[in-house]
Amino acid sequence: MNRFKKLSFYVLLTIIASCTALKSTSESKLRLNREIDLMVSNWDRLVSTVDLSYENIISWLPESGIRGRYEGVKKYLSIAALEEIIGLKVFIKGPHTKGINFKSIADFGYYNPKFLIQLNRILKSIYKHRTFIENTQLLYNSQLKRYLRTLYLSYDIAAENEQIINGYLNAISGAKNDSYENGKISSVYGGSSRPSFYLQESFREFAQSIEREGYDVYEGFTCPGFWIRRSIDGTQNHFYKLLILTMNHYDKEFLEKQQR
Repeated sequence: MNRFKKLSFYVLLTIIASCTALKSTSESKLRLNREIDLMVSNWDRLVSTVDLSYENIISWLPESGIRGRYEGVKKYLSIAALEEIIGLKVFIKGPHTKGINFKSIADFGYYNPKFLIQLNRILKSIYKHRTFIENTQLLYNSQLKRYLRTLYLSYDIAAENEQIINGYLNAISGAKNDSYENGKISSVYGGSSRPSFYLQESFREFAQSIEREGYDVYEGFTCPGFWIRRSIDGTQNHFYKLLILTMNHYDKEFLEKQQR
C-alpha cells in the first residue's frame, strides 16, 4: 500500500470511529431522555410505593438528602441502568458493586471520571431542548432545587479542604472494624471516630448557618461531605461542572446572584 493509500485508509478509519462514537452518544441521549420522561410522568406513583424505611435506606430522614430520592428514581435511573445507558461504569472503586451500599461505614465509592465526562456531554445536548426543561422544571423545583443549592453553597468551604480531608481519612482508618448489627452501628473505637460523625462536626457551623436561611440542616451537614469525598477520588471538578450545567438551565437566577 503506497503512502497516499495508507493515509486515505487511516482517514477512513478515523471517520468511521467518529461516526460510531457519535451514534453511541446519540443513542445514550435518547435513552436517558426517555427514562427521565418516564420517571417524571410516573413520579407520584413511584413516591407512593417506594420503601423509605430505615432498614432499607439506613436513614431516619428519608425526605432529606439523596437516599430517599434515589429510592424514588432507581426504577428508571438506577446505577445499573445508568451504566447501561452511558456504556461506562459509574464507580471504579468502593463498596457499591451491586447497587448503592448504604451500610458502608469505612469506605465510599470512587466515581469514574470517564462516566462523568460522558454524562456531561449527553446532558448538555438534552438541556438544549426547551421542552425538556419545561417538562422537568416542576420536579426539579420540588425535589432538587434546595438540595443542589446547598451543594453549590458548600463547595467553597469543602472542596479540596486538605485539613478536613486528612481528618476524614484518619476517621476512616479508625472505623475499619465498625459494622452494622441489627440496624445499629457497632464501633470498637467509639462514636467520635466514625467518619460521618467527623464530617458532621467539621461542618456544623455551615449547616446551622444555612438552616437560618431556610435550608435543610441535615443537607447542610451532608453536602460538604460529598465534596470531601469527591476531592479524595479526584472528581470534584467533574461534579462541579455538572452542577453548574444543571443550575444554569433550572436555577439560573440563583446562580447569577451568587456569582456577582
